[in-house]
Amino acid sequence: MNVLILFLIIIPVLFSIALFFTPEKYRKFKEVFFVTVVVFNLWAVCYYFAKDIFIYLEWAAFNFYFSVIMTRFVEFFLVIAAFFALLAAIFAVRSMKDNPKAHLFKAGMLFALACVNGALITDSFIFLLVFIEALAIPFVMMILASANNNKKLAIKAFTITAIADLFLMMGIGIVYFLTKTMNISEVSLSLEGFLPAVAFIFIVIGAAGKLGVMPFHSWMPEASEKTSVPFMVFMATAAEKILGIYILYVALKIFGVSGGSLITYILIGVVAVSAVLAALLANSQKSFKKTLIYTSISQGSFMMIAMLTALPVAVAGAVLHLLAHTIYKSCLFFAAGIIDDSKAETVSYKKNPYIFMCFILAIASFIGVPLFAAFYSKEMIYEGALHLGIVWYIIMILVTFLCSSAALNWLGKIFFNDDAKFFEYPVTSMIPTVTAALLCLMLGIFKDIPLAIIHNEIPFPAQEHASLLIIIVSLSALVVVLVNFIAGYKKYNNGLGFVKPVVSVLKIDKLDENENADPYNLAMNFYNYFAEASFSFDKALNWVYDTAFVKSVLFCSELFKKAHNGSMSRYIIWALCGIAVIILFFV
Repeated sequence: MNVLILFLIIIPVLFSIALFFTPEKYRKFKEVFFVTVVVFNLWAVCYYFAKDIFIYLEWAAFNFYFSVIMTRFVEFFLVIAAFFALLAAIFAVRSMKDNPKAHLFKAGMLFALACVNGALITDSFIFLLVFIEALAIPFVMMILASANNNKKLAIKAFTITAIADLFLMMGIGIVYFLTKTMNISEVSLSLEGFLPAVAFIFIVIGAAGKLGVMPFHSWMPEASEKTSVPFMVFMATAAEKILGIYILYVALKIFGVSGGSLITYILIGVVAVSAVLAALLANSQKSFKKTLIYTSISQGSFMMIAMLTALPVAVAGAVLHLLAHTIYKSCLFFAAGIIDDSKAETVSYKKNPYIFMCFILAIASFIGVPLFAAFYSKEMIYEGALHLGIVWYIIMILVTFLCSSAALNWLGKIFFNDDAKFFEYPVTSMIPTVTAALLCLMLGIFKDIPLAIIHNEIPFPAQEHASLLIIIVSLSALVVVLVNFIAGYKKYNNGLGFVKPVVSVLKIDKLDENENADPYNLAMNFYNYFAEASFSFDKALNWVYDTAFVKSVLFCSELFKKAHNGSMSRYIIWALCGIAVIILFFV
């Protein structure tokens, strides 16, 4: 019976292949099968929820096993991935109906779903790598499935994620070298020592690639405008973030990381730069989708900092924030897609109450209004940050403030505009948007349900998750954000308020416009210089071997030829010289 859990991998893969090769004339049937498989996947993960499953199947030498361990914590991640795959699938049916490459996206999404399921349920480092590396195939497929010509973007995204995966692979390789086991549940290491520290850092870098932490972020802003909304929701917002948090949790667990170690302090410092810089960049964007993705990059760094504190309350807060972030960011991406489809830049909040209410609920969760889940998750993270040091707490508050400023600014730009108008939007697209919006509120009201699941795996203090002082500071920061938004609109006709001059002084907008500041472009320029230098070195080496050596040999040969001309007297002279050298050597 337990083996049936493998259908979470097998069924999506089989239907992915079938959808890819089925002729386009059966498009309606393909859409039905596509949504049906995603529904089946959600039903299956819900069916197996709260069922402890253990599978160990020997498949190779060196004690390698195909192993599955299902716990409520893993099932929690599976449900998140499955649910948002369904919302993205429903949205894709409508939004990609005129896209001739829609079959490529749908096949890729089912394949990606299988890879995410496989990576989460396996207890084997080998198969964790297999599924994560296999995820690159549907990842590229879904990017190429957009109406734009995204070949360069696909190469860029693949290269960046592959580099992060390479670090993950090396980290796992060191773990195997140290423990001689590939079963995750059997690994127990300490950060003491050079190799364990290197392995931990490499695995964390692999997780950073999934979370989109700088410098692994540069494909995301471009993808936000050139790829489909379902891709951004399922892959960039849900799947990648889930895998990143899961990998970090596995790393913390197998290395027994405790808060306050030197390595975690250094890593937190690096990630904090990413969080602040991405939040500042979010305030300089001229596109709503790029603003959303920069806030996602910042929030990915925000969650990573919480995980690296290794404090139970902060780690639990990061997991809850992952769920809250996935919900409100998906809602905003869906809404952005609907507005884009309408060809409208501004929308009347009076004439479009449904889309406006979706925005309001999502933004309220985004900025951490009380009664919304993100409020509670951020308070838990703040508590962990404050325990680590006042500096980290201030940084986390600053990141939240800057991200909130960017989100509110776009709320004003889209809805509070004199040219705003009414537009019609399809019911099919509104289903996932309204669902995500309502979940923003429902998750806050029923936060104890996910917290109970998280608490079962990560025990944290059962009392209030944040002190009164932290709550007062958070609410004060929220009031400042709202006042800044209102004052900014009254004085500057934008919602950034005093954040705008700060961004201008720091020249953040110039940084965003400068292609040479893109880490990928910097790396490619370095690679081109290195390739040119290597080519020049190769040419010089070829000249040494093919020209210099040949000419030297010919020159020496000519000298020997002249020396050996058949003259008896010359040979006698050479012999006498040789005897003289021998005598001098021995004397």
